[in-house]
Amino acid sequence: MKFKVFLINFFIFILFYLLIDLIFSNFIFKRSVDHKCYIHVNNGTFYKLRNNCYANMRIISTIDPYKVYTDKKGLRYSGKKRKTKDKNIVFLGDSQTFGVGNSWKNTFVGILEEKLENYNMYNLGVPSYSPSVYKYVFKEFLKNNDLDISKVFVLLDLTDVSDESNRWYEVNGVPTLTEKKIIDKDRSFFSRFKKENLKGTYIISSKIRFFFRGLKNKSVVEKKNRYRPVDGNPTGSFVYKNHKKLEVCDTDLKEQTSWKCNGIETGLDKISTKISELVKMVKKKNAEFYLIILPWPDTLNFGQKEFNWESFVNKICEDNNCDGTINMFPDFEDLKKKRKDWLEIIYLTDDIHLTKTGNRMLSDKIIKESFKE
Repeated sequence: MKFKVFLINFFIFILFYLLIDLIFSNFIFKRSVDHKCYIHVNNGTFYKLRNNCYANMRIISTIDPYKVYTDKKGLRYSGKKRKTKDKNIVFLGDSQTFGVGNSWKNTFVGILEEKLENYNMYNLGVPSYSPSVYKYVFKEFLKNNDLDISKVFVLLDLTDVSDESNRWYEVNGVPTLTEKKIIDKDRSFFSRFKKENLKGTYIISSKIRFFFRGLKNKSVVEKKNRYRPVDGNPTGSFVYKNHKKLEVCDTDLKEQTSWKCNGIETGLDKISTKISELVKMVKKKNAEFYLIILPWPDTLNFGQKEFNWESFVNKICEDNNCDGTINMFPDFEDLKKKRKDWLEIIYLTDDIHLTKTGNRMLSDKIIKESFKE
């Protein structure tokens, strides 16, 4: 008898919970929910962020999940209603600008939004974008937004070289992936129904899944040969490793790498060209233009004996009369000299992306060097 009563109460609870979730999903929480908020377009050859999306995102296993909200135009933001202000700032970049590994308030754009109360912040950064895409998304942004823009910041990351060389090419002015990727796979009816009508269940289940994955990762004995960016990152190693050894031109010297013959030079040339084109677009809007650069863990460890990224970006800035380069190399190098735990202070665990402290250091320097009035 007791068991029968328990079953009845259990089924009543489940029905009541499902009813509450249906109401929550359709009348209260109107955002879509997903694990990454990406959407592929142009037959899988281009991707962007979904409009009005929420994700408890986790790209890298060593980084804790973090919340991502996108607005009605598919831009990452705080998730709160935007307040209309007179001045507007646009940020372009890849995962560093997007803020991988951090909630919005701990990204450098989010920190700037809190400190610069008179400005609207528009973050156009998306992981694995590069200058060809920066130019395109900025053009589309201008087409769809009639705004007076005060400043544009472009974070040039070391990955931009390989992405320009290997990942992106242009077709009629539209950036196109060299390899199609379909993230939006055909979902089952139940999967679609759950994400559209049982959003509360999806959010709760994802949090539980990440929690147990975190326990599993912490319980695994640390491997001696685990990937540590501070010991070397193939993508960014062109600043300190011989280019002939990285590229496939000479098979006798070649190391295991993804670089193609003359790939480094190709990537660098494309960056210079696309930034020049982007600056012209920005100047037509009478806006200030700034480049941002920062070192990776292995850059600080091994230096720039083969290629000086700072000099390269400074020359681009000078050649195009930009308003300045926000250079974090000296700041991070100085911290490295002062603190033995510099790696943990600046970078996320076993990763190249910035911690809250690293992002705050960057935001402070942006304010110091580009808001001097």
